[in-house]
Amino acid sequence: MMTSWAIVCDVWYLPPMRRKEGEDAAMFAARVKNEIANKGGLVELDWDGQLKRQNVKVEWKQIQQKIFSERIKFE
Repeated sequence: MMTSWAIVCDVWYLPPMRRKEGEDAAMFAARVKNEIANKGGLVELDWDGQLKRQNVKVEWKQIQQKIFSERIKFE
């Protein structure tokens, strides 16, 4: 992504959604997330948002660094 001049993606506009009677904020958010995942052909996963509060595993960084370094090697 860092070396591309553009990122091409599909965009879908979903109809507005409102909370249903008796639905709390968490239930509404889960329902909206499900609709987005279905429309985009994604797998809906439970996620608590903690990823941004944890350090990325060293192994994951090394894999990405290796992939990137192989793309920019000069001969």
